[in-house]
Amino acid sequence: MQRHILAGSIHQALFVATVIACVATGNNAYAQDANASATAPAASQGTAADPAKEKKDGKEVVQLNGVSVTGQLASIRRAQAIKQDATGVVDAVSAEEAGKFPDPNVADALQRVPGVAVDRGGGESSRITVRGFGPDFVNVLLNGRTMATDATDRAFNFDILPSQLISTAEVRKTASADVAEGGIGGTVNIITARPLDLKGFHVSASVAGVNDSLKASPTGGITPRASVLLSNTNADGTFGWLIAGMYDRRDHREQSMNTSGWITGLNYSQINPAYTNIALPQTLSGSDYMQTRTRRGISGAIDWKPIENLTVKLDTMISNYKIDSKYHAFGSYMNTSDVQALTADGNGTALSYTRGNTGVLANDYIEESNPRNAYNEQTGLNIAYQINNSTVIDWDTAVSRAWNKESANGYFFVVGTRNVGVNPVWTNNGSSQLPSYSNLISTTDTSNLRAHCCSLGGESPNVSDRILQSKLHLGKSFTDGVLAQLDFGVEGLKRTKTEVTWRSPNSLLCGEYCGYVAAIPGSAINARIYNAGTMVDGISPGYPTQWLTYDVPKLLAYLASPAAYNQLPNAAAFAAKLAANGGGFTARPDASSYSQVEERTKSAYGKANFQGNLMAKPWTLEVGLRYSKTDTTSRAYSVPLEAITINPNDTSNAIPTYGSLAPVSATGSYSNWLPSANFKWSLRDDIIFRAAVSKTVTRPDLSNLSAATSYNFRPATQGVTEGNTELKPYTSKNYDLGLEWYLSDTSYLAIGGFEKKVSNFTTLVTTKTTILGFPFDLTRPINLNSATIKGVEAAATYQFTWLPAPFDGLGASANYTHVTSSASAKSNDVGVGGKFAVPGIGDSANVSGYYEKGPFQVRLAYNWRDAYLETISGDESQPTTVKAYGQLDMSASYKLMDNVSLFFDATNLTREKVSKYQVYLNRPSYAEINGRTLSAGIRASW
Repeated sequence: MQRHILAGSIHQALFVATVIACVATGNNAYAQDANASATAPAASQGTAADPAKEKKDGKEVVQLNGVSVTGQLASIRRAQAIKQDATGVVDAVSAEEAGKFPDPNVADALQRVPGVAVDRGGGESSRITVRGFGPDFVNVLLNGRTMATDATDRAFNFDILPSQLISTAEVRKTASADVAEGGIGGTVNIITARPLDLKGFHVSASVAGVNDSLKASPTGGITPRASVLLSNTNADGTFGWLIAGMYDRRDHREQSMNTSGWITGLNYSQINPAYTNIALPQTLSGSDYMQTRTRRGISGAIDWKPIENLTVKLDTMISNYKIDSKYHAFGSYMNTSDVQALTADGNGTALSYTRGNTGVLANDYIEESNPRNAYNEQTGLNIAYQINNSTVIDWDTAVSRAWNKESANGYFFVVGTRNVGVNPVWTNNGSSQLPSYSNLISTTDTSNLRAHCCSLGGESPNVSDRILQSKLHLGKSFTDGVLAQLDFGVEGLKRTKTEVTWRSPNSLLCGEYCGYVAAIPGSAINARIYNAGTMVDGISPGYPTQWLTYDVPKLLAYLASPAAYNQLPNAAAFAAKLAANGGGFTARPDASSYSQVEERTKSAYGKANFQGNLMAKPWTLEVGLRYSKTDTTSRAYSVPLEAITINPNDTSNAIPTYGSLAPVSATGSYSNWLPSANFKWSLRDDIIFRAAVSKTVTRPDLSNLSAATSYNFRPATQGVTEGNTELKPYTSKNYDLGLEWYLSDTSYLAIGGFEKKVSNFTTLVTTKTTILGFPFDLTRPINLNSATIKGVEAAATYQFTWLPAPFDGLGASANYTHVTSSASAKSNDVGVGGKFAVPGIGDSANVSGYYEKGPFQVRLAYNWRDAYLETISGDESQPTTVKAYGQLDMSASYKLMDNVSLFFDATNLTREKVSKYQVYLNRPSYAEINGRTLSAGIRASW
């Protein structure tokens, strides 16, 4: 109730703040000449209003109020100048210098921006949420051009971007007609360094050692991280080149517990007449991940002015992020027919149950690998011609590609031992810990191993994303009158995303071996004891810390031998299938998984900037209109389902029989008129009022546009999923108000409110259907719901220069974002009542303190995100909520001499866990711990 009252008071609060600011303009000491600039120009503009500059070692050193601005202060000043100069609502993070971004990961740096929160995994941030809108609602650009992504959806994986190659990251929260549409939440523009921004010859380099520790103290080895940047410009500033490269390797260990979702609607009235709608977890598995994460990247740029009025800019960036992963896991899979004694609470959540002593439950020893070898590249060319002093025309073209093609190299295998002669007992441990099993047979006995599951390949699809885009722009500026600038442009973009999964034929592995039908000698697969240490700090009480592991190549060799398949009911048929597949379990492209979505977008825009004075105070108004038309073609293969057979060896699974492949395609089309207006009014020299209104869109998730049909075969929860190429984009009407008070070039206070009225939410609708006599849940996306999202952002950055030395080097920064939605609903409301809710909505905050004086720099940053709904339909089609998460990071450096410094970085100092639950708090679904990452090294620049 309190949140809704607060959200409903946004407009009133902003109105009061505006009135106060207007009254403040009556102070003549802050009165500003009507023709003066409303804000201090960015450092890169080099106007007379810039702070004084001096030369040191042939380079410019900016002086701010008599204090040399370097290090973190330089980064804060640049970011604040971008915010202050913008007409719309823009926040930014900036590198202290070329090649020195303030955080190891771009997403980690962006989380310090008000309204930006991150999704975490693998010990680092990977995706971002802006103003409560998840990664699919955030448009990501590199140097103003749309970036391809190796993800299966539209979300951009920031973990592939080497921060060492980045100069600035801007977060545009209000729309402008000249910026590509697609981000209702916001648009992030990643900017790389340009050579003409660095005068003369410049070189910077760093080398560091990285320690990734799961435990409380550093253990294990040290891995390398290095970067270098070289640039040069000629004396008259008409030609420059830049090249940068980096390498980073991190040996990462991660532990997690997973239930794979809660099965609901189970009827156990034979145990208790009231138990007609019971929820049980799908499984309970603990995993110990071992990963090597290697990030490599190179970027280059050329700036050239061959004649006075012509500028040519060429830039390229190629990055590679490779994850060699392997995990060892122990699992206990649910079979709903095996439950005997059972207790449950009033919500139908199981509190405890006992399983039969017939061995339906097995000790599953799981070996899995889900490698990633993602590439991302973009090359762009911009040619600008200055027709005269007031008119410029420029043409920009770029190609961006991303791909990850490791599907054939993944695997998931299970060898197990049935729990014969014991009655395993499952216990719900409440909201703070995951469930646990007791009374299991030994987890280290190699004498009764049997083959079970599952596949070579198929853990993730091969993904390829390609974007071709071009833009022609004409700009005209005016020196007299209210009209200051006119901009017109046309754009074209073609995007093609292709997915296909590689896997071994189903009939070769799970179709025959599922059900523990073939005995395996432990010596044949090198079965041995695996020591996982303390599994996620005891998040599941009594969970085994030792279980069996084995060699996957030896398992595959044994399963392909007569000793194994002669134990099968249809040994001869299996041998024939194996021979037809080349004598082994080689993964091959599965045509039924093929999906290609092609989008062709044509856009045109016009934008006008007006300037004037209101009450003797300067204002700027930017108004624009953008038209965009998108045509979609989706291609796939139709694979008719001809038969379904329950696996006699594993009644919790089924074996499908498919008919002949046939290509299918479907099309869709939509167009949008997108107006926008941004207003900025300098109430006095240091106070700015902003207002904005716009209409924006986010295109449908690419996976929802697929023409492919996929099946899930579990007799208790069988499902079929279809796409819908006729989906329309999400559409939002946006309103923003804000007030900013700039105390100095490194200190400010800001408050802003926003409201977004979003329609055409894509909602996955599930209906019951029957296929070949079997019940299925048919899930299909449609445009169904709408919601109003409101929020308030408050931010402050302050440099304590008035304190006596040495405390005058202290500074602090803090921001808080509160977001609510008319479609907000608790997880249990969504799960039980079928209500719609907007995923990602939740509050976030960041607090940091820093010290910079003399040779010392240090920063402590705490980033917090409140609990939020991750998905409406997660595992077992249940809503999944991520619990609140806070992380403490630190960075420090010491300057040995003017050009050389030592540095130290630490992330997740408090070793926080990621935790999730479904519907109710006592239905925990997932817990993950990644430990902390430490790095130390030396950096130099000349």
